[in-house]
Amino acid sequence: MRTQKLMIALLFCLGSIVASFGQMTFDGLLQASHNTSNDTLRINAYNDLARMHIPDSLGLAENWANRAYTQAQKINYTKGLIYATKNKGLIADYRGELSKAIDYYDAGIKVCAQSTKWAKERIDFIANKGVAYYFAGDLGKAIQFYSEAEKALSKDQKNPTYAKVINNLATVYRNLKKYPEAIRMYKKSLFIKKQTADSIGIANTLNNIGLCYAYQNVPRESVKYLTQAQKVYRALGQTSDLLSVNVSLAVAFNELGQLAKAKQLLKKSITLPYLKLPIHDLTQAKLLYVKILYGDKEYQQAQAVLQEIEPEILKTNFLKTKVTYHEWKAYVLHALQQKDAAYQALIQHKLYLDTLNTEVKLSLEKDMEAKYLNQEKEAQIQIQKLQILKNKRERLVFVFALLALLLILGFAYRLSAQRKKANQLLGKKNKQIQEALEDKETLLKEIHHRVKNNLQIISSLLSLQSRRIEDPKVLEAIQDGQNRVHSMALIHENLYQDENLVKVDAQLYIDQLIENLIRSYNVNPKGVTFTKNIDHLTLDVDTLIPLGLILNELISNTLKYAFEPNKSGQVSLSLKQQEEGLLLNVSDNGQGFPPNFNTQNLKSLGFRLINSFTKKLNGVLKTWNEQGAHVEIFIPHSKLS
Repeated sequence: MRTQKLMIALLFCLGSIVASFGQMTFDGLLQASHNTSNDTLRINAYNDLARMHIPDSLGLAENWANRAYTQAQKINYTKGLIYATKNKGLIADYRGELSKAIDYYDAGIKVCAQSTKWAKERIDFIANKGVAYYFAGDLGKAIQFYSEAEKALSKDQKNPTYAKVINNLATVYRNLKKYPEAIRMYKKSLFIKKQTADSIGIANTLNNIGLCYAYQNVPRESVKYLTQAQKVYRALGQTSDLLSVNVSLAVAFNELGQLAKAKQLLKKSITLPYLKLPIHDLTQAKLLYVKILYGDKEYQQAQAVLQEIEPEILKTNFLKTKVTYHEWKAYVLHALQQKDAAYQALIQHKLYLDTLNTEVKLSLEKDMEAKYLNQEKEAQIQIQKLQILKNKRERLVFVFALLALLLILGFAYRLSAQRKKANQLLGKKNKQIQEALEDKETLLKEIHHRVKNNLQIISSLLSLQSRRIEDPKVLEAIQDGQNRVHSMALIHENLYQDENLVKVDAQLYIDQLIENLIRSYNVNPKGVTFTKNIDHLTLDVDTLIPLGLILNELISNTLKYAFEPNKSGQVSLSLKQQEEGLLLNVSDNGQGFPPNFNTQNLKSLGFRLINSFTKKLNGVLKTWNEQGAHVEIFIPHSKLS
């Protein structure tokens, strides 16, 4: 990774920095830095020495860069200052100090902006910001600055730097798995490199295109471009790159079922010491070689390769590689009749496979959580934009009102003070909201906790509003709304209080719902008794929220209408898991439904909600009278644990 990072970053550090001493040897530069009486030549030598030391000694490189920077500032030498700043940024970037590297690059951009003479260097700084963000893992910012550099260079498409920027932009798209876009950018870069006769660049780009097609599982196209890259590397004598392409070609031939070709290429390449591949790619190539050897029944040779890579496998954290390694180890040892060792390898395979599956599951949950938080943040931003627009309109109204009421200075002053105070309060509130968004925990438990709190606030607001209302029907509607909100809040409360952050215990939830409704309608628990028959079920949120709202309406209707005042009654509730889904029954021994009762023709909000949520769950609703009212809802294919 270190070599790869340096190669990419140095693409944008090769310009006129070598104007005077770029072609000199290290000894020549060192001599020039001490003996020359020309300040500008000495600063150029310092910068060249800094750049030459970056690959092997960041400490020495930093020392030379600091000398160049100090001397350039002292004599106000802009060129020396620009390249010293660029070297300092590169050193910080290479150390992984992203913030410091970006500060240096921004400082360089600021200096270059003072004159069009430094337009090329300014673009180099922008491109280097893209490199820094790319290796820091911020691919969005990398695309932003690569695209800015690409736009600035697009007028001179024969410029080699333009091709390198496009190539780096394509690499970002490749890492984002946007392979068609990456291939398009690589081919554009390839066209420019062919015009400028950049042979090594042509080979590298052909290799990258071949890899993209391999990632897309298009082996024929992959072989086409990798073979071209192979020919160019061979002609240039680039042995290490040639061996790397051979490994990539072997993978492609394996996908095409041409195992003999794959085996031949791997046998030539993976055993040579000057093959420069990342450890992950090298072990994957050797595991592919083991697979082919196993297929050819060369078990002893396969075991030798496995023993060779075992130390590296054990040192890495690549779970997929460990899963594959122990799987093939089990196969090979079994074929060699080493059954105990094969069994141990199989156990290790199963252990790493379970760990990998767990990590994949956690990663998916984290992605879902991040998506939810991102949507919530976007919603808050939209709210803030609307609020800003509202503030602008209010200020305009205020100005016109102030002009119209100049004679009433006292009133205008008071109005202005009030509005200023309101804006300050609004700004403070917006700041609090922003800080709250920035401080949000990313855990799913915290999300459910906050949703529950928000629903509780809504319920409290409805309660406060109801204190000023005397109309019984309006009060009843608000109370029903409170109960509906509370039925949803209970779900999120159970989610964040339980270790299972996805599903809720149905029995516990229904008990809490009934207790809340009895308390809400001031029902004497001894007057109305509940008989419950609920299977031990845990239901997900998508099922339980509509089911909870249905239960809320059914139980509320029973408590309000089933029994005459001050008379006792009995309510039966069952929720059973059947082979094809859930069966919900709610019945009472009260007055029953009125004659000609039809749930489809009712105008009441309660049964309209019941019908709506039943349809959402693809359920079937039935009602009848039999010594009281009976409601049955069948919900197919519920998500149960």
